[in-house]
Amino acid sequence: MDSCGARANISVVITVRNDRTATGQTLDALIGQTRPPDEVIVVDGGSADGTVELLRQFEKKESRVKLIEAPGVNIAAGRNIGVREAIGEIIATTDAGCVLAPNWLEELTNPFRSDPSVEFVAGFYKVEGKTLLERVVGLSTMRGQLEAVDPKKFNPSARSMAFTKEAWRRAGGFPEWIRYSEDTLFDRKMRAIRVEWRFAPEAVVLWRPRSSLRSIARQFYNYGTGRGHTQIDAESFRFNLRNAALTMASLCACLFTPWAILSTMFFLFYFYVVAFHAKSMRVAQRLNRGVAYPVCLVVMWVVVASNTAGFVVGTFQRVTDDERYRKRMAGYLAVPYAS
Repeated sequence: MDSCGARANISVVITVRNDRTATGQTLDALIGQTRPPDEVIVVDGGSADGTVELLRQFEKKESRVKLIEAPGVNIAAGRNIGVREAIGEIIATTDAGCVLAPNWLEELTNPFRSDPSVEFVAGFYKVEGKTLLERVVGLSTMRGQLEAVDPKKFNPSARSMAFTKEAWRRAGGFPEWIRYSEDTLFDRKMRAIRVEWRFAPEAVVLWRPRSSLRSIARQFYNYGTGRGHTQIDAESFRFNLRNAALTMASLCACLFTPWAILSTMFFLFYFYVVAFHAKSMRVAQRLNRGVAYPVCLVVMWVVVASNTAGFVVGTFQRVTDDERYRKRMAGYLAVPYAS
């Protein structure tokens, strides 16, 4: 039977490291799906908080759960290990800690059943913030929360996607040579090899954003580092760098003339208030809380600063290790390398 047939096995692959409580919740949600998976493979990257012990308990009571211990691997390598070991010809991926809608897997895999030519399905995700800060972070930084996404351009996170094992093989798997943005690069490779692609907006996972400004900064610094390695959307990062450079130059000019404070105030207001005013207003209106406006401004300042800093570091690493980043990315995307 065709790998996309109605009776094809479906394997779900999850990677985890040190997330015992959230992993248990995600597995419970998977087992209770309206279309349960035929197999759940959890690749643990070296947990030391009891996650492995919890997974062994799941293995004993639920035959569909399979634990693979792979200490030290990154997320991309963990996913590739899980896919290689999977029995299913259809692979769905999510992250430990995501809250899966009861019909998530059914909606995510329906396109395979309705059309045998489908090779990749982009699922969706929504915010499940418990505090004001978490809700603001989710609405202001996650695609599709304030406005609808374009199904033709939407690149999903690996927290909600599915693909055939054959398409994964043709793509060369997830890129293991980068620590961050691996699913974005995998999306691009899937488009490059022209797989038959569908969007499943009802295949929803709920995702809780980071709960402190410090953790948000760390997260977006890592994202920025990954974008520096790949140079995806580099124009927007360069735009933020230019704004920061103009502001800093104006501040330095204040050492020579007090009138420079006027240009400094203008740059600060225009680049860091006006630029985020519309989004902050929409977030405040969505939450029906006026205090969400200044909170959103602060969140965006933290996001832009940490993201830009990460991009600078990632770009430096790309330049100093050209073989690992630029050349390997060119090879992965099957783009001829130009010196």
